[in-house]
Amino acid sequence: MKTFTILFLLFCSINLIGQEKLKINIDNPEPRVGQKVNFTIEIDFLNDYFKDELGESIELTGSSSVFAMSSKDFQRVIIFNEAKKHEIGPFNFEFNGKKYTTDSIEVNVQPELPIEKGLWIRLAEFEGEHYIILEQLIENISNKTDNENGGYSHTIGGILPEGIEFAGLNENLTDGIELSNYSSSSNTLTAKDADFFDVGFSYSIKKYRVQFDDDFDGSYIISEKDFENLPEETELEKIELKR
Repeated sequence: MKTFTILFLLFCSINLIGQEKLKINIDNPEPRVGQKVNFTIEIDFLNDYFKDELGESIELTGSSSVFAMSSKDFQRVIIFNEAKKHEIGPFNFEFNGKKYTTDSIEVNVQPELPIEKGLWIRLAEFEGEHYIILEQLIENISNKTDNENGGYSHTIGGILPEGIEFAGLNENLTDGIELSNYSSSSNTLTAKDADFFDVGFSYSIKKYRVQFDDDFDGSYIISEKDFENLPEETELEKIELKR
């Protein structure tokens, strides 16, 4: 049995020799079911290959498509249809006589949000980094207006009420802990069975990367004072930050 194990490991080692390792990236450390996630693999080698093949007399420029050579990445949008931990990769392929393999990542996919007014905050860990994910749904109002020609104008799903702003976190929480705004976006969500003139909700997602000082040794619990534009009567779940 020991001899078989040694031979198997030796075979795997030989097979990996000469393979170039590529990195997988996603832009959401903990997405929900149905959310669009940008999935990328670094492919610098392919960009360099085409430049060499085209020669100096031809300039390789950027592209407006999803597959953009200027970014040196292969990029696609993926959507998870089940709430669970998903293992992505490794992927193995050969190009121009050379073997390539990617790393693998584990993605913890959360259930869909209910389409109702509310604020949700959670702590996520992805590839050794800590993130705070803040999501909010605010009920829209209709902006339907009639014009003198008998027509009308209307924004599908409605609009965010005037004077209402999404909640956010202060970046300086306490001595030894800072937040960096990893990414944020907003859009309109409506129920799947909504009619054309039904109002929906304005949805916001803000992702913060938690950064600890090297000498930080303790913990910190997120409270109301750490927020801006926090809705009244919001019940916060306990979010404790520690290394």
